[in-house]
Amino acid sequence: MSKGTALSVKTDITDIQSCQNLISKTINEFGQIDYLILNAGLSMWSRFDEIKDISKFNELANVNFNGSVNSIHCSLKSLKESSGTIVSITTAQAFIGFPKATFYSASKHALKGFLEGLELETKGKIQFINVYLGWIKNTSLRANAIGPNGEKIGDSHLKHSNKAIELDVCTDLIIKGIKLKKKNIFIPNYLKYIPFVKIFFNKWLFEKISKAVDSEELENT
Repeated sequence: MSKGTALSVKTDITDIQSCQNLISKTINEFGQIDYLILNAGLSMWSRFDEIKDISKFNELANVNFNGSVNSIHCSLKSLKESSGTIVSITTAQAFIGFPKATFYSASKHALKGFLEGLELETKGKIQFINVYLGWIKNTSLRANAIGPNGEKIGDSHLKHSNKAIELDVCTDLIIKGIKLKKKNIFIPNYLKYIPFVKIFFNKWLFEKISKAVDSEELENT
């Protein structure tokens, strides 16, 4: 296996100039953009009625939605020229809202709608891959989630239930799916049934989701 090269560029994706710097340096180094992977994300864990100051949650939309839009805008020309691919690392919450994640779910819904519109506009010049994740172990996403006071919840809710997927398994499945040029990658696989179940068994699905979130609470008490 041949060795690859990497370029590290410190970037604030919520700042359009910082994104432009990243893309410019990447093109100068490698000549073009083949894949843009939208992986940055900020989560939350709080009921809406427990939030003290909702302005603290603007950062979720800024990172999860605006940050992705900024990155795409700066790389769009190069992606069209290379017939490149945008890979959105998203969540089942792009399909359906979750309790304790109202702002997070909304930001993922917004990004999904934006990417669908962009795919129509680009008319096949760019490929789009969506990776829909459930709960994944051994990441910093949960410890850095915003709690009701607007601060990170830290280790107070770090443990996952046995429903969560190991990080190494998750990344291997993502890479395999990208290589196979899958349009949608669901991890775990049963998440692919959510859009169908939401239409025909909505009440049952809402109850199932509420119980799953409640079980996550019990695992951490």
